[in-house]
Amino acid sequence: MCNYKEQALQEYNSEATAAHPGGVNGRPFWNVNASQFTFAPSFQFPSVPYSGKYRFTATDRNGAEHVFEADQPTASLAPIWGEIPTGFVTLKVESLGNLTGKVQYLIGARTFFKSEPFPGRDAYPPRPRSYREAARMAYRFVFEDDMVHHWLTHGTPKPDYAHNVYPSKTISSVIHAMITYASIDPEKAEDALTLARRAADFLLSISFPVGHPLEGLPPTYSFEGLDEEAVNKVARAAKGLVGTVMMLYPVSAGLAYLDLAQATKDEKYFAAALKIADFYKKNRHPSGSWYLVYDCATGAPTKDNLCMDFQFVDFFHLLHERTGDVTWKQMEEDYLNFIKETCLKDYTWDAQFEDSPIIGNYGNLAHFTASRYIRYIAENQADDPQAMEAARDLMRFVEDQFVVWGEFAYWSEEKIRERHTPAGLEQYFCYRPIDANTALITQAFRSMYQATGERLYLEKALTLADVIARRQHEDGGIPTFFEGENCAHGRRNYWINCQVISAGTLKDFADLTEAEGIE
Repeated sequence: MCNYKEQALQEYNSEATAAHPGGVNGRPFWNVNASQFTFAPSFQFPSVPYSGKYRFTATDRNGAEHVFEADQPTASLAPIWGEIPTGFVTLKVESLGNLTGKVQYLIGARTFFKSEPFPGRDAYPPRPRSYREAARMAYRFVFEDDMVHHWLTHGTPKPDYAHNVYPSKTISSVIHAMITYASIDPEKAEDALTLARRAADFLLSISFPVGHPLEGLPPTYSFEGLDEEAVNKVARAAKGLVGTVMMLYPVSAGLAYLDLAQATKDEKYFAAALKIADFYKKNRHPSGSWYLVYDCATGAPTKDNLCMDFQFVDFFHLLHERTGDVTWKQMEEDYLNFIKETCLKDYTWDAQFEDSPIIGNYGNLAHFTASRYIRYIAENQADDPQAMEAARDLMRFVEDQFVVWGEFAYWSEEKIRERHTPAGLEQYFCYRPIDANTALITQAFRSMYQATGERLYLEKALTLADVIARRQHEDGGIPTFFEGENCAHGRRNYWINCQVISAGTLKDFADLTEAEGIE
């Protein structure tokens, strides 16, 4: 039997399989703000004239020094990476005189965390139930949750569920979940679809009206029908942003409307999706993307940042499939090209969330767009060697920065391993183990396995899928953060959109493992 732990270690310690190193063929260094690494890194330290070599000294958590010399200050740490234990590392780089060989200058220093490597799936406890049962429980929990069920009984958002202040995000997730649940539980199908329709109808009712600059778009932030005090305790970021729309979120609603139109055969939802698509068609940036934030009053963009979200590809692809209109096919291709030329080229996988500050220049990286791009390549371009090499590179980057197999930078000795890891992390500004991030990265690993047949990808995917099932409560709920309780005060630790992503992943892994006879 293959030793997957050893296979993984070889990749982590090799310069040949580094996570998209900077300084190669003009690549920028994306890791200027990274705090931890699993794969052997390299850093952008400056060169010094007349330097002969550069001495690298890494001091590990135990005080031991690991030293090597290289011709460039940007050299990979691969020569010593395998000897450095998990934990904080302080690295200093010194220039050595060309003639004397003695230290001339300290040219840089950096402290970071060496994350624990993949130990193999067997290093963790088994999941408590099958993926199929876990998925069924997760969807049933959504349906029965009083926050969601309120849509069925009232047709309005539950006033004290704070995350309803993000209607495009939250309501879209509810619609997707109920359509899937209707297919899983025929006895509840009618109620589930009625619930989905009522949630969608409310979202339509608060969308910008005819004649408005943002006509047809649902709001990103809304206090409509909500208890403002409850919202401000949990979702404080929304209060100052109500007058803006983040353009990532109408596309989420558009996808939900398309699914609902398909499930109910009600054309009004398809018309709503088309209205959203028409706005995107009329307001495209020359790059093929859109400005990220618009002012609700004027309909004008307020920031220069552009949207980075792979959902646009899915949205325009479905519109082309269902209408035959080549406009949508062209918009899909243009956006794919934007991702390739903007994000992939320089690894600017910037985080974009409705409740996080918007910055750039590698200040706050996230994995969402990268993980979904990996899946796209694996599922659509598996016969293209260049595209697949890009996907492998991206998968290493995602694992390096956003997967933790055990001890990691924010580790606390007071907390047990099984409670937090393995897991996927969200973004640098929220570098915490979260269920939906774990799920999305799990899907990326799975797609790479299906495209390549390489079992190590599958072992990592199953390991992450297992932890979602382990973290699931007996009522089917899955805590968003892998720390704290599922229903903390104000339900701060429960985001319905995250539950839905995790539920879908569990369902997909039930299909995969049952089809291939995998335990």
